[in-house]
Order: sequence, then C-alpha cells, then structure tokens
Amino acid sequence: MLSPLNDVTDWCTTAAHTLRESGDGIHFAVTDARTARLMGTVGLKKTDWRALVSEVGYWVCPWARGRGIAAEATKALAQWLLADQQFQRLELRAATENTASQKAALKAGFHRKGILRNAGFVHTGRVDLIVFSILRDDLTPPNNSAADTA
Repeated sequence: MLSPLNDVTDWCTTAAHTLRESGDGIHFAVTDARTARLMGTVGLKKTDWRALVSEVGYWVCPWARGRGIAAEATKALAQWLLADQQFQRLELRAATENTASQKAALKAGFHRKGILRNAGFVHTGRVDLIVFSILRDDLTPPNNSAADTA
C-alpha cells in the first residue's frame, strides 16, 4: 500500500499527465492565493467530448481540509465547463462512506441522483458510489448588485 505522500507524488508526476495526454480530462492544482502552497487538486476525467459530459474529481491536502476548498474548486470548475465551454452535464461520484465528499458535492450545487453498486474502489477495496450531477441550468446566476438592477 502506498503512503499518502507517495499517492500525491504519483498523481502529480504520472497520473495527471497521462490523463491530459490521453485527452480524457484536464487537472488543476488548487493553491492558496497568498502563499501559492498546494491545497489540493480538481479535475475532469472520463470526458466525453461528443456528448459534452464529464466527471469531476478532487483531492484536498490534509492541512487544508474543513475549509470548503473542494466545494469551491468544484463549483468553479463546473461554472467553467458548463457555462464557458458549453458542456451539458458534469457528474461527481463519491463513496457512500465518504460523507465529506458528499457534503462538498451538495455545497457545490450538485444533485444526488442514485447509487452505483460496487462501482468504485478505494484503498480498502470495492465500494458503492453515490452519483451526483449538475447541469448548466442548475448553475447559480452571478449576483447582481443594486447598480446593475437600477
């Protein structure tokens, strides 16, 4: 079994590059705006360019957890993909035991859709996954100031 540091190193040096080169998705580092310290990653995978559908995944460094970073990064990526890139649907899958990821999905504006039995795997083995999705119509419109509505 790999250590968390080895997992992160492997992701940053191998897996993210392989996914980008295959055209399967795109991955971004999430950093602290003041210090540029890595706080996590967010990215697209299983991207179907013809159907304009993708799946989002994220990971947050242990020292950055509990601050809403996953939700904020996921919401920003959803906005970019659905509004700016004109995609139709973005999915998120979370293990049934991963309540933090489920909360992040809901906070980012995703809707719970169902359970995929035995569809995922984690370090401890096979797991059921909860499917969440968001459509372009689900996006929250930007806040309008009083000056914009006058």
